[in-house]
Amino acid sequence: MKKLFKIFVLLVLTFMMNSSVMAKEVEHFKSDIDTDVEIKDDVNGSAAALGDSAKMSGKVDGISFIVGNNASFSGNSEYIAAIGNSLEVKGIVSKDAFIAGNIIEIEKKADLQRDVIVLGADIEISGKIGRNVSIYGTNIKIKGAEIDGNVKVYGTNLNVDKNTVIKGNLSYPEDASVKVSDEVVGGKVIKTEAIQNNNEGFIATVMSKFWYFMSILLVFAVLSLVCSKLFVRVQKEYNEFDFNKGMETFTKGLMFLIVVPFIIFILFLMSIGIPLALILLAVYFIVMYLSTVFAGYLLGYKLWQKFFDKDINMLVVGIFGFAILFVCSLIPGISFIVSALTTIIGIGIIYDVFLRKLGFNK
Repeated sequence: MKKLFKIFVLLVLTFMMNSSVMAKEVEHFKSDIDTDVEIKDDVNGSAAALGDSAKMSGKVDGISFIVGNNASFSGNSEYIAAIGNSLEVKGIVSKDAFIAGNIIEIEKKADLQRDVIVLGADIEISGKIGRNVSIYGTNIKIKGAEIDGNVKVYGTNLNVDKNTVIKGNLSYPEDASVKVSDEVVGGKVIKTEAIQNNNEGFIATVMSKFWYFMSILLVFAVLSLVCSKLFVRVQKEYNEFDFNKGMETFTKGLMFLIVVPFIIFILFLMSIGIPLALILLAVYFIVMYLSTVFAGYLLGYKLWQKFFDKDINMLVVGIFGFAILFVCSLIPGISFIVSALTTIIGIGIIYDVFLRKLGFNK
């Protein structure tokens, strides 16, 4: 009898220990960065999970950022921005969702209650979408999904099974390979212009830009860990940012772009100046590349400061800014302008930050 009592007590203690590690409530922004990350807490604010394996399974009253090689969202959130090589979505999103990756699966359990943007190579959608969805991909499968709004597809292969319900319109490129039953579409089926252009498809362009911004994100993550004070200095330098400050930064960046190549050219004309010209040329290209990192961070910082007014996490601010630049780079007509402004303003920011660090600027 005593042995049975001891076993009973042990079982009760085990249950109490397990219950003590249940999800807790967090009254602030929460982030976790590691190899394997999972956020299970109920967060009264936004949250970010970044790692090789990144999972979000708690309730987030704000924006959920998930970035990882293998990423998964199974929680409940207002907004999500999920980026990964292999990405699963099976949770509830009460507002908008941005989902980008290589292999993407929006499972049957997923309930995305407003607008959705999906970018990837292989995409499968089986869940519920409450409004409109735009899909950029190579191979797109819609299996048993319930979509209350319009579906806009920019892809090469589309397969919509007979169990799918699309209450709005379905549009896809006229040169795409498509399998779809007429009865699944409540609205109109619309064929848009072909996506192929000079042997390079639109999807290839989207994916190349996606991997470019992923490389920018990786560089930013390393810099934020190794030289975090640089980005703190950006926050201080541009805490007050008006039109005049923006024009000053733009002018500095433009002068750098024009003057430095001229100096390099003059140095190359002198045999003694060739080594210095090569060094300056390398610095010039490094600054050009890093300009997107600093411009994206400033964009994320100012928008986060304006619209959220909550605790600011450096990595999330950067991801936020880069995601906005990525989306803008996909819009025909303004992508070149966005790229030019990003480069020039980013160089101006680097000029201010490094001169301040070296003591040459006020």
